[in-house]
Amino acid sequence: MSERAEDNQPRVLEVIRQAVDSEANNDAAFAEQILISLVEEFPQSSIAHGYLGWILSLRGQHREAIQHGRVAIQLEPTSERASLLHFRVLWAAGERNEALNEVKRFTAVGHSDEYSMMLEEWADSDG
Repeated sequence: MSERAEDNQPRVLEVIRQAVDSEANNDAAFAEQILISLVEEFPQSSIAHGYLGWILSLRGQHREAIQHGRVAIQLEPTSERASLLHFRVLWAAGERNEALNEVKRFTAVGHSDEYSMMLEEWADSDG
Protein backbone atom coordinates (compact mmCIF):
# COMPACT_ATOMS: atom_id res chain seq x y z
CA MET A 1 0.00 0.00 0.00
CA SER A 2 1.18 3.50 -0.78
CA GLU A 3 2.43 5.88 1.86
CA ARG A 4 0.71 8.80 0.12
CA ALA A 5 -2.67 9.67 1.61
CA GLU A 6 -4.01 10.55 -1.85
CA ASP A 7 -3.20 7.08 -3.15
CA ASN A 8 -5.15 5.41 -0.35
CA GLN A 9 -8.37 7.36 -0.86
CA PRO A 10 -11.23 4.92 -1.46
CA ARG A 11 -12.29 6.95 -4.50
CA VAL A 12 -8.81 6.72 -6.06
CA LEU A 13 -8.68 2.97 -5.57
CA GLU A 14 -12.23 2.46 -6.90
CA VAL A 15 -11.67 4.54 -10.04
CA ILE A 16 -8.42 2.69 -10.77
CA ARG A 17 -10.27 -0.63 -10.43
CA GLN A 18 -12.94 0.67 -12.82
CA ALA A 19 -10.28 1.82 -15.29
CA VAL A 20 -8.47 -1.53 -15.23
CA ASP A 21 -11.78 -3.37 -15.70
CA SER A 22 -12.77 -1.02 -18.54
CA GLU A 23 -9.46 -1.60 -20.31
CA ALA A 24 -9.88 -5.37 -19.89
CA ASN A 25 -13.31 -5.00 -21.51
CA ASN A 26 -11.80 -3.12 -24.49
CA ASP A 27 -13.01 0.28 -23.35
CA ALA A 28 -9.71 2.11 -22.91
CA ALA A 29 -11.37 5.36 -23.97
CA PHE A 30 -13.62 5.26 -20.90
CA ALA A 31 -10.65 4.27 -18.73
CA GLU A 32 -8.74 7.28 -20.02
CA GLN A 33 -11.68 9.60 -19.38
CA ILE A 34 -12.19 8.53 -15.76
CA LEU A 35 -8.45 8.58 -15.02
CA ILE A 36 -8.09 12.11 -16.41
CA SER A 37 -10.89 13.18 -14.06
CA LEU A 38 -9.20 11.33 -11.19
CA VAL A 39 -5.88 13.10 -11.78
CA GLU A 40 -7.70 16.43 -11.87
CA GLU A 41 -9.39 15.60 -8.56
CA PHE A 42 -6.27 14.09 -6.93
CA PRO A 43 -3.26 15.74 -8.63
CA GLN A 44 -0.89 14.47 -5.91
CA SER A 45 -1.86 10.81 -6.39
CA SER A 46 1.11 8.86 -7.70
CA ILE A 47 -0.96 5.83 -8.70
CA ALA A 48 -3.56 7.96 -10.51
CA HIS A 49 -0.80 9.45 -12.67
CA GLY A 50 0.82 6.04 -13.13
CA TYR A 51 -2.35 4.34 -14.33
CA LEU A 52 -3.27 7.29 -16.55
CA GLY A 53 0.17 6.97 -18.13
CA TRP A 54 -0.40 3.25 -18.68
CA ILE A 55 -3.78 3.80 -20.36
CA LEU A 56 -2.44 6.64 -22.51
CA SER A 57 0.39 4.37 -23.58
CA LEU A 58 -2.04 1.63 -24.58
CA ARG A 59 -3.86 4.22 -26.67
CA GLY A 60 -0.63 5.25 -28.43
CA GLN A 61 -0.25 8.60 -26.67
CA HIS A 62 3.33 7.86 -25.62
CA ARG A 63 4.69 11.36 -24.91
CA GLU A 64 1.79 12.23 -22.62
CA ALA A 65 2.00 8.77 -21.03
CA ILE A 66 5.70 9.26 -20.23
CA GLN A 67 4.96 12.65 -18.66
CA HIS A 68 2.40 11.12 -16.29
CA GLY A 69 4.79 8.29 -15.46
CA ARG A 70 7.47 10.82 -14.53
CA VAL A 71 5.03 12.67 -12.30
CA ALA A 72 4.13 9.40 -10.57
CA ILE A 73 7.82 8.68 -9.92
CA GLN A 74 8.44 12.23 -8.65
CA LEU A 75 5.49 11.96 -6.27
CA GLU A 76 6.53 8.57 -4.90
CA PRO A 77 10.03 7.47 -5.97
CA THR A 78 9.92 4.30 -3.85
CA SER A 79 6.60 3.01 -5.25
CA GLU A 80 7.10 -0.30 -7.03
CA ARG A 81 3.76 0.06 -8.76
CA ALA A 82 4.61 3.53 -10.11
CA SER A 83 7.99 2.25 -11.28
CA LEU A 84 6.57 -0.80 -13.03
CA LEU A 85 3.87 1.24 -14.76
CA HIS A 86 6.47 3.79 -15.88
CA PHE A 87 8.77 1.01 -17.11
CA ARG A 88 5.95 -0.45 -19.23
CA VAL A 89 5.09 2.97 -20.65
CA LEU A 90 8.71 3.64 -21.58
CA TRP A 91 9.15 0.16 -23.09
CA ALA A 92 5.98 0.51 -25.18
CA ALA A 93 7.18 3.91 -26.43
CA GLY A 94 10.40 2.31 -27.65
CA GLU A 95 12.44 4.12 -25.00
CA ARG A 96 14.34 0.94 -24.06
CA ASN A 97 17.38 2.63 -22.49
CA GLU A 98 15.21 4.91 -20.39
CA ALA A 99 13.09 1.90 -19.36
CA LEU A 100 16.19 0.00 -18.25
CA ASN A 101 17.38 3.11 -16.41
CA GLU A 102 14.09 3.05 -14.52
CA VAL A 103 14.76 -0.55 -13.47
CA LYS A 104 18.21 0.50 -12.24
CA ARG A 105 16.80 3.56 -10.45
CA PHE A 106 14.12 1.61 -8.65
CA THR A 107 16.28 -1.36 -7.67
CA ALA A 108 18.69 1.09 -6.04
CA VAL A 109 15.91 2.32 -3.71
CA GLY A 110 13.67 -0.73 -3.32
CA HIS A 111 13.04 -4.37 -4.09
CA SER A 112 10.74 -5.66 -6.79
CA ASP A 113 10.01 -9.35 -7.26
CA GLU A 114 8.73 -8.56 -10.75
CA TYR A 115 11.95 -6.77 -11.75
CA SER A 116 14.00 -9.60 -10.21
CA MET A 117 12.12 -12.20 -12.27
CA MET A 118 12.45 -10.08 -15.40
CA LEU A 119 16.20 -9.69 -14.92
CA GLU A 120 16.59 -13.44 -14.29
CA GLU A 121 14.68 -14.24 -17.48
CA TRP A 122 16.86 -11.86 -19.49
CA ALA A 123 20.03 -13.34 -17.98
CA ASP A 124 18.83 -16.88 -18.80
CA SER A 125 18.00 -15.93 -22.38
CA ASP A 126 21.50 -14.49 -22.90
CA GLY A 127 23.17 -17.74 -21.88
